[in-house]
Amino acid sequence: MADIDVTVGTPLGDTPGPSQADAGEYTFKLDARKTLDGDIIVRDHPDVDIVVMVKKNKIVAFPKENLNDEAYLTQDKLFDFLAKKGVISSESVQGGNLHGSMEGDILENADLNVNKICLMMLAKFVEEEKPYFDYMDKFEKQQEERLTAPNEAESSEFDPSRHANIKGTMQPIYIRSPYGMSFTYRE
Repeated sequence: MADIDVTVGTPLGDTPGPSQADAGEYTFKLDARKTLDGDIIVRDHPDVDIVVMVKKNKIVAFPKENLNDEAYLTQDKLFDFLAKKGVISSESVQGGNLHGSMEGDILENADLNVNKICLMMLAKFVEEEKPYFDYMDKFEKQQEERLTAPNEAESSEFDPSRHANIKGTMQPIYIRSPYGMSFTYRE
C-alpha cells in the first residue's frame, strides 16, 4: 500500500512570511491512495474507509467489511470531530448513497489548502482512535489465549461419566417432531 507524506507548514528552503511563521509544522503519515479522478482514500482506520472527494468538496466514510454498530459510532465520532475542528459543516452530515455510508460537506476557504487540512484532521482522528483499537486488539488476544489455554483455576479435567451420548428432547429417532404431534398440523 502507498503511504502519503504530507507536510503542513513551511517547505524546506522557503522563507516564512508573517502568516506562515505562526502556523508551525505538522508532519503525519497516512495509508492513503489517490483514485483516478483525484479523490483520496484513507484506509488507516480499522472500522471505516474515509474518502476525501476533492471535486465534490465532501468527505465520505464507508464501513469496512461488515456493517455494525461500531462502524456507525465511528462515523458519528469522525464527523463530530471534523465539525468541532471546523473542517465540515455540521448541518451537511447525512447518510450517503451507499448503505451504511455517511458524508459531510467540506467548508471552503480561498486562503488555505482545504485538502491538506482535511488529511491532517483525519490523521489526528486516527491518532486519537489508535489507543482504543490497540487496547481492543490486546484484549481479544488475551481472551483467545484464556479460552484456548486456560489456567488451572479456569479449567477442569474431562469426565466421561458426565457426558451421555443422547441428551435433551431432540431424539434422533423422531424425524418430523420430537413429540410426535406433527400429524395434527395440516395445511
